Amino acid sequence: MSDQPLWERRVRAPQLTSFSLLGPPISWADDAADRGVLLANPTGRTEVFAFDAATTPAALTQITDRAQGTMGAAVSPDGSTIFWFDDNAGDEVGRWERTGVGDAGSVTVLPDLAPSYPGGIVPLADGRVVVGRLLDAAPPANLGFELAVAGRDGSGRVVYQCEDPASLVDVSRDDELALLAVAPAGNWLRLTTRVIRLVDGSSVGELADEGRSLSPVGFHPMDAGSVLLGHERRDHATPTVWDVETGRQDDVVTSFEGDVSASWYPDGKALLLTVLHDARHRMFRFDRVTGDLAPVAGPRGTVAASSARPDGSVHLLVSSSDRPVALVRSHDGATESLVRLPGGPPPASVPAVDVHVEGPGGRVHALLQTPAGRPAPHPTVFVAHGGPTGQDFDGWNDTNAAYLDAGYAVVRVNYRGSTGYGAEWRDALRERLGFIELEDIGAVRRHLEASGVVDPDRVSVVGGSWGGFLTLMAVGTEPDRWRSGAAMVPLADQFTSAEDAPSFMRAYDAALMGGTIEEIPEVYRAASPITYVDDVTAPLLITAGENDPRCPVRQVDTYVERLRARGHDVRYDRMATGHALPDLDMKVGELRQILDFLARTLPVDG
Repeated sequence: MSDQPLWERRVRAPQLTSFSLLGPPISWADDAADRGVLLANPTGRTEVFAFDAATTPAALTQITDRAQGTMGAAVSPDGSTIFWFDDNAGDEVGRWERTGVGDAGSVTVLPDLAPSYPGGIVPLADGRVVVGRLLDAAPPANLGFELAVAGRDGSGRVVYQCEDPASLVDVSRDDELALLAVAPAGNWLRLTTRVIRLVDGSSVGELADEGRSLSPVGFHPMDAGSVLLGHERRDHATPTVWDVETGRQDDVVTSFEGDVSASWYPDGKALLLTVLHDARHRMFRFDRVTGDLAPVAGPRGTVAASSARPDGSVHLLVSSSDRPVALVRSHDGATESLVRLPGGPPPASVPAVDVHVEGPGGRVHALLQTPAGRPAPHPTVFVAHGGPTGQDFDGWNDTNAAYLDAGYAVVRVNYRGSTGYGAEWRDALRERLGFIELEDIGAVRRHLEASGVVDPDRVSVVGGSWGGFLTLMAVGTEPDRWRSGAAMVPLADQFTSAEDAPSFMRAYDAALMGGTIEEIPEVYRAASPITYVDDVTAPLLITAGENDPRCPVRQVDTYVERLRARGHDVRYDRMATGHALPDLDMKVGELRQILDFLARTLPVDG
């Protein structure tokens, strides 16, 4: 272990996971203050663990042990039963399994239904489970979503179907109503809220905000007629409570700058507010009767998930750019760490500082990290985040820490299209996909070059998923600006991707683009990296997942073939995985390739 470089020791150190493609990285039992499930990697893969924080450090029980890792989990209200998603090597298509804590085997949920993409899961107190199933719609039914209820033995039935893609968010405490987030025509940027009666699938109520998203959060713990939502009518996200019967909405009005989201305290008398401003979170308890606000103590940085517990405490899954992910309990102004993984925490990294730049569309916020002990100007890696409507937080990322170890400055730009800066900022993405983001990256880059932080002759761009798309767009449309580019599981060819992606992904693309690929091919062509592939001059490293449903492998193959046909300097790794790397050996192998590639194409000294 001591012979490994610092970056590898950091990556291989047992860690809690703060992000999952298939649902939240942690879930708490509704009725047991200390119990829940989380994702962690002490076995060398991301797996599901049940935790019990009645004593600290919390007792952990490993639930899953699969060759490809496990990325989705849920827990029953009493904490005794765990549900985990069984897909095939990252293809995100599968079924839920259920197992008791400590049991050797599992029971398949809804074995008589075809496998599907996960669309939410809510275990009930009586042993049943409600499952949302996201479907790859096809004629003649053209169904995008269905809701099913299963018993303890796994068998069950479909109770509701609709053509639009959707996700199950919550079930009322009386087990009668289901709360859905619906993406009309696949537009996940314009969510509507729907309440369904589980006994017969009938609609109880529906709410939409014209031109804005309306995101359901959950039923009132004691009153199924009240639903907590997030709306965007003031541009920035704000919580409101919807009375399903009367239609009345009671907004939570605060003076906070930034986005405000909320979840219920178990008695329903208060809300746990999460305030997001400049890529960091603060937490507050909001008394619904008095309107009083009280801060919830916690470390500075990013809260990946939080929950107000039945004992009055708050659990926070939190990290920062220099500090790894931790599960902490906040109570009466004090905090304590709840989980201690074997081997101790990974080595710390460098804190991030804020950069604010006036860009062509308004103020751009970026996070800057510079390598310790090295003079400026620095060779620099611009890391483009995924999404497309995602965000870079002041949160732990051991890949970025590895770049810093190697001597590079790291810049992460929350360009137009990013979440966390209001609906108008996010929606600007749709004007000119790929170009809007690069304009804002360029504004930050020019500022940092002019201020002497970044060496203008030694700058590379890297990113995964939509960040990989932006990497390929950058080296294709700005070929003289970048020394090299590394694109992991990227969108590279819109047209080939449209042939292979599931229907709900194509519908989302149509919402972003303003039409289908058949209706406006020129718009897709302009936002397709393969359009500019013959202009690429910078060396490239590209990876792809053979089972990836989000950025299908064949469209990456097509892009690489075009590069190789003209003898371009490209390394290509086609991996036997999906859109993520839950296996640490694979992650280390990919990161080693990136660091070797950067050492060759972006030397630190010279």
